[in-house]
Amino acid sequence: MEKVLEVLDVELFVLENHPPKLRITASGNIPGKGWTNPRLEPFAFIQPPPDGIYDFDFVADPPQESATDAITPIGVVHLWDPLPPGAKGVRIHVKHDSKKALLGNSEHSERNLGVGNSEHPKRNPNLGNSGHPKRNPSRFTFVDQESVKRVVFFPQALGPLGAKEKPQEASLEYTGPEGHFIFRGAQITQQQTVAGTLVSVNFRSGAADEPSMDFALLLPPVELGEELRQNFKTMGILIHGRGFVVDHTGAQLTYETVNLEGIAEYIPVL
Repeated sequence: MEKVLEVLDVELFVLENHPPKLRITASGNIPGKGWTNPRLEPFAFIQPPPDGIYDFDFVADPPQESATDAITPIGVVHLWDPLPPGAKGVRIHVKHDSKKALLGNSEHSERNLGVGNSEHPKRNPNLGNSGHPKRNPSRFTFVDQESVKRVVFFPQALGPLGAKEKPQEASLEYTGPEGHFIFRGAQITQQQTVAGTLVSVNFRSGAADEPSMDFALLLPPVELGEELRQNFKTMGILIHGRGFVVDHTGAQLTYETVNLEGIAEYIPVL
């Protein structure tokens, strides 16, 4: 999936159910034709946003072939069920900007054009357009080419900690044919390289004659800017050791790479 090129209009309509629901109608443009499955993907919030504005990505599945330069309209209708108490509006994010619509005032939606918009006063360069400090990713999620979730990595602990967890320790959860593993703190090695941060964990130590197995994740630097989420591409590496073999010549390790689609997210913790 990819974010659409731009959002032109956002309309909100409250359905008076019990509890109430919100119908979100958004329209925008995409490059070329053949895009499918337009949808709004909600951001993950541990706590409700303090301003009552909830964020969604306007995304669709691009065509297999390269898109043309022609601009094509696209629309989506999303039913938000239930409407959270205290919600005041939504902010729809696309590739280069976002648009906010308020409940009861959706015809006066506000566009966030980012830096360089002369209609906005000058801001502190360390702050985003919302007036909040620039965000660093607090969660990374990775899926493989079959859209199967493989890795979830928290550079620092979020929310309530367990009895044995230290504040700010990282965690990594891996799921694959090799099994399901959860690592925390000192079980995770992070090395800074010219290619980014190399995050590695050990699946099997390879004691005696048992082959060892490790996993390494290449994590590039990701700038969120004023967004809450950014997509990127990277790879994971399964590292297989031969175990203890006397007088074995040749490479002692073999590598199996996995192409991954990454999502870097900022998750507010109140």
